[in-house]
Amino acid sequence: MQLRISLGLPAILLPLLLWQPAAAEPRLRWCLDHFPGMHEFLPGQKLPSGPSVQMMQQLAKRSGFVLEISPQTPSSRCIRELANGSSDLMVNLLYSDKMAQQVHLLRFAGRWPDRIYLAAQDQRQLTQVAALNQMTLTTVRNYGVHAKMQAVLTALPKNQWQPAATVQLALQMVVKGRVDAAILPPSQVKRILEQQPELASQIREVQFPLSILEPQDVFVGFSRHSKYPELKQVLEQQLSAMQQDGSLALLLGDKMIFAPAPVQ
Repeated sequence: MQLRISLGLPAILLPLLLWQPAAAEPRLRWCLDHFPGMHEFLPGQKLPSGPSVQMMQQLAKRSGFVLEISPQTPSSRCIRELANGSSDLMVNLLYSDKMAQQVHLLRFAGRWPDRIYLAAQDQRQLTQVAALNQMTLTTVRNYGVHAKMQAVLTALPKNQWQPAATVQLALQMVVKGRVDAAILPPSQVKRILEQQPELASQIREVQFPLSILEPQDVFVGFSRHSKYPELKQVLEQQLSAMQQDGSLALLLGDKMIFAPAPVQ
């Protein structure tokens, strides 16, 4: 009797034993700040908008994870969150040795070098990066700048370099004469000046030739302490596929450069 019962039970319980809930998709948290022209937190919108948002949503779909988007968060805090694993992703990062120690840097494009922004009435000619040594300068706090410009900034006395909280504040410092020039990413400045014609009329842009300031690689940052380390390879593969099939160029347009990565 016991044998018949033991044989009968699996037949009754078989559907329950075989059924298992579908594995939940990984959830990766993207930490981001307001980045004019790329990902912007606008009044009346619950979520940020812009080409970086579209890129990350497509990357999530292709890679098989759910993208969780943070509230607007200062970049410095986002970097700390990636370093401790409380967030998984950042985007539009520049390379530094310190950054590479904290997060995996996954290249997806290049960016146009930083440009110099002077007051409109300032007609000085800048042909070499070294000319910046003689000027008072501002950059955006916690923004990376081109390595050749960073070398100039690092060597300046403190009274010659005054970081600003935002791109707009950096431009206003130039207009008000608090500094001679701002070193800023052109995609963000373009977005702001398109929205503020009066400010645009007070600013003059100087671009060094690419022979002097070459384009820089741009990266997605992936936490070294993510709960899903296996996704690093998937992210790399999908970013490469999106570059090759033209998806990144379609989403990001002329804001980025999509030449292949240089051979090391």
